[in-house]
Amino acid sequence: MRKTLFAPGALALAVVALAACSSTPSNAAATGTAGSTQSTQSTQPSQSSWPKQLTLALIPNEQVNDLVTSAKPLTDYLSQQLGVTVTGVVTKDYQAAVEAVCAGQAQIAIADAGSLAAAQDQCGAYPVLQDVRFGASSYASEFFTNIAHASKYCTDAPVKATYAANGASYLYCNGVADGAKNTGVGPVAVDALKKITPGTKVAFGNTTSPAGYQLPVLALESQGIKVDDLTQVPVTGNDNLVMAVYKGDAEVGFAYWDARSAVKASEAPDLGDKVVVFGLSQMYPNGGVVLGRDLPADLRAKITTLMAGYDKVDPTTLKNIFSQTAWVPADPAAIDVARQVNKRFSGQ
Repeated sequence: MRKTLFAPGALALAVVALAACSSTPSNAAATGTAGSTQSTQSTQPSQSSWPKQLTLALIPNEQVNDLVTSAKPLTDYLSQQLGVTVTGVVTKDYQAAVEAVCAGQAQIAIADAGSLAAAQDQCGAYPVLQDVRFGASSYASEFFTNIAHASKYCTDAPVKATYAANGASYLYCNGVADGAKNTGVGPVAVDALKKITPGTKVAFGNTTSPAGYQLPVLALESQGIKVDDLTQVPVTGNDNLVMAVYKGDAEVGFAYWDARSAVKASEAPDLGDKVVVFGLSQMYPNGGVVLGRDLPADLRAKITTLMAGYDKVDPTTLKNIFSQTAWVPADPAAIDVARQVNKRFSGQ
């Protein structure tokens, strides 16, 4: 478990081991359905205090190999509309993104809610937007097991339900979902975690992962389960957490709802019949966009407006790269939920 979320001495090293790719202004990137963006050109505030270049920090995505190139439509769009060159980079993880923003090495970051809260608390950065995925700005951690262990964790027979994001059918029990409803809204059947016995092999994500580690630990502790009594199987990536249970390397695993969609069908064609979700944690806010403290106020406002309207300009990039449908104004109360989770796992 990390004792701190921030390592000042590692800034230069941790941050720009960055895979960067210049994103120069492009007229093509500014086209689309956002008619309002054309009018902003003539009413744009004075740029005399604006920097000539901006860096947008992105987090590695298991579904996208070349994230910088794939996100280039967004950086090109921002470049064109701002009249400032926006360059995309990929940090090694969420913590590095926070460090980049706080060190002034990135002025914009797209990160999880914990990082938004951490950047605000540590250096006065501004969380301005939250992700919307299929109508929701928050999510739960799901608890899942192999069908071979379903009788241990399920009080009823597992049922198939459709996951709307990809149209696939997966198994659920304990009232998590049924044929008519599959919302992913928790908490549901948290008490089923009591059935995890000491020594059980449990797959956890990175200790900074809300869905893969932090929310599950809080849920386990609420049921009197000590994490140190379990045989922890550390795994990187939500798809790999699912596969650890699918392959039998772990009896129980945790990931975001519904991470089974992150597994390629060719890798596990019978996944829908072998992995059962038996519970959901409390809800946790989606991530979003955080802006550096030193950006001029009018530039922050302009970036926020442009990114909030990007779903009308290029919804395909939002869906394919960030698995979301929109950005909405950040909710301070929701960010505070992430702040409290940060506090629990930072040792503060």
